[in-house]
Amino acid sequence: MILQHIYDIASVCASHGIQSAIISPGSRSAALTLAFVRHPEIETKIIPDERSAAFIAMGMAQQQGKPVALICTSGSAAYNYAPAIAEAFYQEIPLLILTADRPPEWINQYDGQTIQQSNIYGKHVLASFDFPVEVNHEDAKWHCNRIVNEAINASIGRKGPVHINVPIREPFYPDSNELVNFPEVRVIKNTPFQQNIHLAQWMSLGKKWQNHTRKAIVLGQMEYSKPLHTALYRFAEKAGIPIIADVISNQHDLPGVVFNQDSFLNPHLNTNNIELAPTLLITLGKSLISKNLKLYLRNNPPTEHWHISSSEKLNDSLQHLTELIKIDPEIFFGEFVQHVGGKGSFSYLNQWQQANQIVETAKASFMKMKKFSEFQAFNAVLNVVPNKAKLHFANSMAIRYANIIGAPKNKQVEIFANRGTSGIDGSNSTAVGAALSQKSPVVLFTGDMAFFYDRNAFWHNYNLKNLRVIVFNNHGGGIFRMIDGPKRQPELKEYFETKQKLNAENTAKDFGFEYYCCSNLKDLKDYLETFFNISKSAKILEIQTNSERNTEVFAEYKRAILEAFKA
Repeated sequence: MILQHIYDIASVCASHGIQSAIISPGSRSAALTLAFVRHPEIETKIIPDERSAAFIAMGMAQQQGKPVALICTSGSAAYNYAPAIAEAFYQEIPLLILTADRPPEWINQYDGQTIQQSNIYGKHVLASFDFPVEVNHEDAKWHCNRIVNEAINASIGRKGPVHINVPIREPFYPDSNELVNFPEVRVIKNTPFQQNIHLAQWMSLGKKWQNHTRKAIVLGQMEYSKPLHTALYRFAEKAGIPIIADVISNQHDLPGVVFNQDSFLNPHLNTNNIELAPTLLITLGKSLISKNLKLYLRNNPPTEHWHISSSEKLNDSLQHLTELIKIDPEIFFGEFVQHVGGKGSFSYLNQWQQANQIVETAKASFMKMKKFSEFQAFNAVLNVVPNKAKLHFANSMAIRYANIIGAPKNKQVEIFANRGTSGIDGSNSTAVGAALSQKSPVVLFTGDMAFFYDRNAFWHNYNLKNLRVIVFNNHGGGIFRMIDGPKRQPELKEYFETKQKLNAENTAKDFGFEYYCCSNLKDLKDYLETFFNISKSAKILEIQTNSERNTEVFAEYKRAILEAFKA
């Protein structure tokens, strides 16, 4: 039987520019699957594990900048999407989730693969809809069309995941003699509003700006934007104030940018850093990795804190927000240069940049040490990644090392990390989604726990020849040795660090990847000479390290920074 209202979903998606769908196999979802597979303008991929499928779809949407459709059958399959949906919600990545369901009269009747799917994702989606079951009346067909348009517009306009639950009655497979067609459907376009600020508001902001000499900009997680990069560069050049950027801000190539803040804002250096506190703080982006930066700004509150964002979400994670300015950041900084005069203090800018340079010099010296650790290995790999690569960092230590070491210089790389929820799940899958979306090299830096947790990311039939995975295997959650609380407990190894004996070789064999393994700097450098070369399949480089030594070396690095500031 042809369920035309289901097939029309694919047509509306295609008309809105949705080009990709990730599907997990199932029977109740057959009509949805066939609708997207048979639509000539949509590329589909089948991923068996729903948890991996959702992160792969998220990785694709992150690269494409538009929603990717995500389709599964009824029951627990829908629940397996939840971690990726929460991550997409906090990263503001568009997704269109289509879950097949039993008709409502069968809910809570102990029927197979039947759970309560309506609003299943709660507050982690921008909107949730239930499709009509019966569509004999013309109003019901109009309702179906309206729902799909409304959902897609919400996902694109507000940037995030939306959910349509689709109850479907049997029969849902077309007969062999039935022809599927995709007639023209109604498309409701949502034209975005280009917001700007009135002249009176600019004048008000200008007066506040003139009242401060210690002014600073802090950049949280953002996708790379060339217009924003240009606007920030011109702004910084005219305003003469420090720009402090986490590695996930994707603004690491800004001239004079401060990126070593996690190292020099160490609480043990508070007496040195007290004069760095801004009285006017401007923030943009989402989460910050650096705990030291967050604590410093919370403990040394600015008089004025402006957050610049086009999002509706109020981000007050530093606890001292005074003004939420709802405007696209590139518009704000581009217009600010024209409307507001006056520079910051050169001596204040110099203080931040001097602290940044002290760390940079000490770090370069420290990396020459002969004791092998994952910190040293991480630096060695990061320095040779390909130009214009998409760099993905898993939680927990991988992204922290990246933020401390800094992005590769002059390589035009883009950086991604699942810092919306900061979980270790889905790191492999997000990188796989990125690799499936483009030909650019995709490089994943991950620890062993995150890697093994998400091995099903590779369980499909698609070639990932542009993917390179570097696994830092210290055989457990090494981060817990570096946190004061768990490292002091007698249960550290078994209940926090979770020691494990696995290596990545069998995973590489299972999925036909090239595999390399090393445990010293010489072998690592030898492998790195060819590791990023073009190949017919993905590659895994596993770097074996000792957790106790890693902890010891990282502590030595922190001491080296303290000594550099005492000198």
